[in-house]
Amino acid sequence: MLLASFAVRRKPECECGRSRMDCPATAAVRSPYRDGGVRASVPVRPVGRERKGLRVDPHGRRRTNVRWSLRAVLLLPILAIAAGAATYSAPAPAAGPTSKKVAQKVVDQVDADGKATFWVVLKEKADLSKVSKIGNWNERGRLVVDELQKTADDSQAGLRGFLKKAGAQYEPFWIVNAIEVTAGRGVLNNLANDPSVAQILPDRTFEVPKPIPGSQEPKVDTVEWNVNDIGAPTVWSTYGDRGENIVVANIDTGVQFDHPGLVAHYRGNLGNGQFDHNYNWFDPESVCGTPAPCDNVAHGTHTMGTMVGDDGDPGTNRIGVAPHAKWIAAKGCETNSCSLDALLRSGQWVMAPTDLNGNNPRPDLRPNIVDNSWGDGPADAFYEATVQAWVAAGIFPAFANGNAGPSCGSAGVPGAYPESYGVGAFDVNHNIAFFSSRGPSGVDGGIKPDVSAPGVNVRSSVPGNSYDIFSGTSMATPHVAATVALIWSAAPSLIGDVAGTEALLDSTAEDMSDLSCGGTAGNNNVWGEGRLNAFAAVTAAPRGPVGTLQGTVSGGGRPIAGATVQAAGPTNRTVTTDASGHYSTVLPVGSYNVTASAFAFASRTVNGVSISDGGTTTQDFDLNEAAHHSVAGHVSAGGNAVADGTVTILNTPLAPATTDATGAYVFPSVPDGRYDVMAQGGRCFDPQTQHLSVSGNVSNFDFTLTRRHDSFGYFCDVVAPNYVEGDTALGLTGDDNNVQVTLPFDFTFYGQTFETAWACTNGFLTFEDPGGPGCPFFNSSIPSAGTVPNGAIYPFWDDVFLDGDSSTWTKLVGQAPDRQFVVEWRNATFFPPGGPKRIDFEVILTEKGQLYTEYRNIDADSQEQGASATLGIESPDGTDALQYSFDEATIDLPAFAVLYRLPPSGFIEGHVSDFNDNLPLTGATVDVKQGGSLVRQLTTDAAGFYRTQVPVGDYDVEASAANYLTQTKPAHLLDDGDVTTLDFSLETARAEVTPSALEVIVPAGQTRTRTLVVKNTGSVSMTWQVEESGGGAQAALAPGAKTPGLDSGVAAFQDVPWLSEGPDNGTLAPGGTQNVVVTINATGHSPGADNATLFLHTNSGRNPSLRVPVKLIIDKLGDTWAADKAYASGSWGYVQRVNTASTKSAIGGTADPTLYRTARRGQTEYRFDGLPTGAYQVSLRFAEIQNYKTGQRLFDVIIENSLVLPALDISGEVGKNYADDKTFFIPVTDGQLNVRFIQRQATKEPIVNAIRVVQRPDR
Repeated sequence: MLLASFAVRRKPECECGRSRMDCPATAAVRSPYRDGGVRASVPVRPVGRERKGLRVDPHGRRRTNVRWSLRAVLLLPILAIAAGAATYSAPAPAAGPTSKKVAQKVVDQVDADGKATFWVVLKEKADLSKVSKIGNWNERGRLVVDELQKTADDSQAGLRGFLKKAGAQYEPFWIVNAIEVTAGRGVLNNLANDPSVAQILPDRTFEVPKPIPGSQEPKVDTVEWNVNDIGAPTVWSTYGDRGENIVVANIDTGVQFDHPGLVAHYRGNLGNGQFDHNYNWFDPESVCGTPAPCDNVAHGTHTMGTMVGDDGDPGTNRIGVAPHAKWIAAKGCETNSCSLDALLRSGQWVMAPTDLNGNNPRPDLRPNIVDNSWGDGPADAFYEATVQAWVAAGIFPAFANGNAGPSCGSAGVPGAYPESYGVGAFDVNHNIAFFSSRGPSGVDGGIKPDVSAPGVNVRSSVPGNSYDIFSGTSMATPHVAATVALIWSAAPSLIGDVAGTEALLDSTAEDMSDLSCGGTAGNNNVWGEGRLNAFAAVTAAPRGPVGTLQGTVSGGGRPIAGATVQAAGPTNRTVTTDASGHYSTVLPVGSYNVTASAFAFASRTVNGVSISDGGTTTQDFDLNEAAHHSVAGHVSAGGNAVADGTVTILNTPLAPATTDATGAYVFPSVPDGRYDVMAQGGRCFDPQTQHLSVSGNVSNFDFTLTRRHDSFGYFCDVVAPNYVEGDTALGLTGDDNNVQVTLPFDFTFYGQTFETAWACTNGFLTFEDPGGPGCPFFNSSIPSAGTVPNGAIYPFWDDVFLDGDSSTWTKLVGQAPDRQFVVEWRNATFFPPGGPKRIDFEVILTEKGQLYTEYRNIDADSQEQGASATLGIESPDGTDALQYSFDEATIDLPAFAVLYRLPPSGFIEGHVSDFNDNLPLTGATVDVKQGGSLVRQLTTDAAGFYRTQVPVGDYDVEASAANYLTQTKPAHLLDDGDVTTLDFSLETARAEVTPSALEVIVPAGQTRTRTLVVKNTGSVSMTWQVEESGGGAQAALAPGAKTPGLDSGVAAFQDVPWLSEGPDNGTLAPGGTQNVVVTINATGHSPGADNATLFLHTNSGRNPSLRVPVKLIIDKLGDTWAADKAYASGSWGYVQRVNTASTKSAIGGTADPTLYRTARRGQTEYRFDGLPTGAYQVSLRFAEIQNYKTGQRLFDVIIENSLVLPALDISGEVGKNYADDKTFFIPVTDGQLNVRFIQRQATKEPIVNAIRVVQRPDR
């Protein structure tokens, strides 16, 4: 608050009868307090925001076996649906952009692009209450689908007709009553005014967060800890129940259908190597590119493995809870993201699976259970209609509760819906996982999760026929889904009874008390009902009587180990004989047809095998040996023979055959039977598998292989070695170290251009700064998004060590534009050092974008051949890769080389700058399009530079940036290696505002005005708007809470009562200016200092939002500036009476020149008594009005014993007759403020024109 404000000036005319300029200098002080502070009358003068497994190598060093890194627990913000009836009628007059139905983002997208994709959500909702009670599974599903489709067809009919007539692109949905529309403003406005429409919301694509890598937990009899923890093995052994006759599904990132742990359980597996993906696989966005299921992220393969995985019966990877259940899948998440379109279409497909063309829906083939390991924030209601439809159709909906813990109220939808069965996660020690989201539900306040399951360090299947360990509620949820499969398999009467099954799971869960987020010891918002117990749940289920089937399978008088025994009857069972040929399984009572089969033997079936309640039935088999015949053929690729390829008859003891120079192979003796046969042509070709039936000699059983490539287009070839030794020492040595390498030419990799790389001791070259993690010694499969390294070339990523006998080198070969750059690891060894193993390897980068990995001195040792290494290349974001091998000994020759390249390609490069200032535009977007389709999207670097590599052809290149006009130019690439340079200069507005800050001292109850000048110095018209802010931002209510206005440094715009502006918005042509009058009103304000900020929002490219701080200081008594006076104890003033000075000259640099035309000179000190302890703002006003030159008047200013202005030279700083203002913030603790002026030797005396003292409790 302002405490003192006085000027060294002549007395007013009313006091002495003369003009102001003729009065002697005087001073005064004022206080805003009536009973405190300085007591004198004081005038006022206005002044202007899942863990990897650990493995130990033979030498005892811990290695992290990172195999897959992805973004799991798909957390997706989704839409909201309102209920009600709707019929179409002629639309009212077009609504404007302020319609409450329309999300502002939709309006913005339409205005920016002319059209947008958005969702039209209707009010009408299907009534499923009656059809959901039908007992027949097939009839129930059909009627639920019929009702949903009828509701959608009836309520959407008018809208569809309108959209068709308008020529708009649209897709109707029925599982939620909504239409996805792509259209412009006219269509949007008509839809917004239709009474049947509830909301119009923007289209969204959502990122897939990666799971938390984990570490290996001990298995129990080859069963994963998590499967054993819930009692699944006890269910298998006690009831012979492994989920038979039940179908599970997941909506996820896809599934590797032929994974060894999953292929036998896929409903589309017809046996004998034949598959039918119709009704069993859905890829709504055609990501996989073939009819077959795939998983390009790994999340879906992992969750499916936890439900049904087992690579035998049993195998060595017993990862699944219900290994005899069948599975189907919908790829609701295209890559590391999931679109709303894909999620809804997947939800519909689960209700009524279709053929691969999306036709002929079959509700009778819907799954019994659907696993959903994805979610969103706490309260969005859009997907609830989908979950309600599933439940009505008898599908059990298992959902992850989310990884947003440990905050209360963090449970995510859809898991937080009351219809969903939400799942939390715990670890091997039965501790709740820190990340497991807590309740209560943000939808209805109910307890969430419903139950908790193992979700920490869960080992399961991942693509590439591999296994890995992740953590997350994504990993916990499949345990519940598979437990339901066990229950429904054992107790078919519960199938479709979702509520009854949930009650069974709840009642048999083991209570875990944690009341930190509310609830009870038996049902709380941390654990839900407690820990999942599959055995207790199946035991409590209404099961029927069971008996045992056992026996021995032999052939030629000898027991057959590994023979398959299948029982088909009231339920189906498949078991495998042990080493003695014995088998045993528990079956429900009834009559079965039992078949035994084994390699090299003819199968045999016995019909009518009876199983009695509690009894044991023995059925032995003596199989006859099968006849043998030859099998031969050729392997080719691209019309050329594949030499040294291998052909393998899978799941048999027969040794693989090797192709000769003509691609021919032969198996001289194969038993009659049906087989899957796989041909391989090396790591650069995709293997091909075909079904073979042998009942006589087979010739011309041929294979045609296709080349492997990644999504970007890179492919590889094994080429003749041409190892190049480096000649410049790189200086990289030791263990887990890296060194930066400056590239001699720009190298384009996955469409991005790099000038620098980092070489790592552990055998890789990365284009992304490894930063803190440095150089990880643990290798992983690739791609592995979210982990270091990414954007790398991996000639030999392993725990490599560079000792004193090792070295690293570089070399530049050739002339531009055909140069090559070599980075070489020479005589490298492995950790720990001292062993005999040594290898040479290198990366060769070519100026045209090709690259080689070369190897030399590779011995016949599996580690030197890559048995623990990763070989390949990976994109900068870690989402794409061409993996040559992972932990496989694939370098099988002493000298070896692999070429990685793209199809014939050229380069497009250039700079993007600002038209106004010609400076680079950092972060501008450059889109390379062909035929209207996006081929590459780039971001300019700090120099505004971009460069990308694309296949030869014609392109349109578009440069854009926020608030800039977009430019498009053509590019023509004719030959491999062509370079086209395209520079862009983008136009935009440019805002300037003066002054940059306002500070106003106003007596209480008075008003002041100031003027801001807004100017457009840019090249296009500028729109502008002024907004006020109190300067604050709301803080989060709790740690981790998702609260609007989270304290992020972003101002909360709001009306400031004492501020107003006019005009507050407008448009300025280039070069135009606008005066904005700012009014400051102190009416009703208490004394003190208040702060606000005026924000000038514009469409300027460089600085679209300018800030003008406004400080209001309120005076209580309403005094003005006073003349100074002599000091008296308890008051204030100058200590020693000295001379004054004055001038009639014009004073520059101020809006108040009169204040500077009088001064006191030669003074030594001013004192101010009776000041409360606190901080004070001391403002000193100077002007050289006596015509002294630079260096003639020098003096020090000391405030409260602090030297604040040493050797002040007013004339030297600002010249003569020009305002020179100084402000300081000074603490006062003794009740008196002292301001002293000390003359420097041999110079003129000090001078001061005015002093203001303001108490500042805000500092």
